[in-house]
Amino acid sequence: MNKALLAIDVGGSTSRATLVDHAGRCLGQGRNRGGNPASNSPEQAASAIISAVEAAVADAGGQLDIELALLALAGPRAHVSQDRLEAAFRENGLTGPLVFAGDLEAMLASVTAAPDGYCIVAGTGAGAVRVRNGSIEAVVDAAGYLLGDLGSGYWLGHHAAIAVTADLEGRGPKTVLTAALLGAFGIAYSDEKAFSGRQLCLQQFVDAIYKLRPIELARFAPLVIANRTDPVAAALLAQSEAYLLADFKMIFDPAMPGPVALGGGIAPHLLTLPAAVSEVMRAAGHTPDVRIAGDGSVGAVVLALRAIGLPVDDNTVATVAASMAARNATSAVSA
Repeated sequence: MNKALLAIDVGGSTSRATLVDHAGRCLGQGRNRGGNPASNSPEQAASAIISAVEAAVADAGGQLDIELALLALAGPRAHVSQDRLEAAFRENGLTGPLVFAGDLEAMLASVTAAPDGYCIVAGTGAGAVRVRNGSIEAVVDAAGYLLGDLGSGYWLGHHAAIAVTADLEGRGPKTVLTAALLGAFGIAYSDEKAFSGRQLCLQQFVDAIYKLRPIELARFAPLVIANRTDPVAAALLAQSEAYLLADFKMIFDPAMPGPVALGGGIAPHLLTLPAAVSEVMRAAGHTPDVRIAGDGSVGAVVLALRAIGLPVDDNTVATVAASMAARNATSAVSA
């Protein structure tokens, strides 16, 4: 029976499971919706994670001896259905331990094998961490949408919805986000009044918003990005960058030069953030080293390799990333 390691990167929008051999070569991948326990019920979170793992095992084909499973998790571990997850993983071939890591820790490991560095993440959630000797030493925000995640995809989507409501009520500036978000729900603009006394299209918008789980407001973040020349959208993106830069300044240690990983689906669209972070590093006397982290699941695999005691260097990180990309390309062609 072939030996393997299982790494699961769990975010607010997507859960991604990857099986690899000891060299970091990808054997199978699976994905499902977000399994963040801060934004889903324990049942929903566990189901999403388990489904992603089952898909990865099916993709690998054949039986595997999974020596270790590592869960790189956004959100509080206290809400994880650990017993249920471990039982399901064992049904799928896990013979060794289930260990946990932070999703921001995994994001840093996706771009470097260095034990020291920083990660700023702007995805469904947001925050920043300082990692020293391979462990998280300091964290700012990343506290979930009820307590923070300022500047995140959720934050952008939530404030876009607030801006649309203010526009339609006449208590806020006009914005093209109104047409974009109404269109996302298939709502036609109308001056007609609803039974509530509100403008009909506003009442329909309010009703549609409250049918969503709060974290699903993150789906509107791409509309903010797509309409970034609109003054309201531009202001939201500028505020997002300001929040994340402030997070970084709080965890930055002038004695530790980096690197800095910028990760999450929103991060590449915060156009001035890399330069602003670089300026903080330069002011401390360091050569800026800011890297865009494309896939936190690469970092989860790297952490799994490290957790089982295998040596990890930058060549290992590159091998993992290339192998996973090749597997993705093959799967896309097959589909």
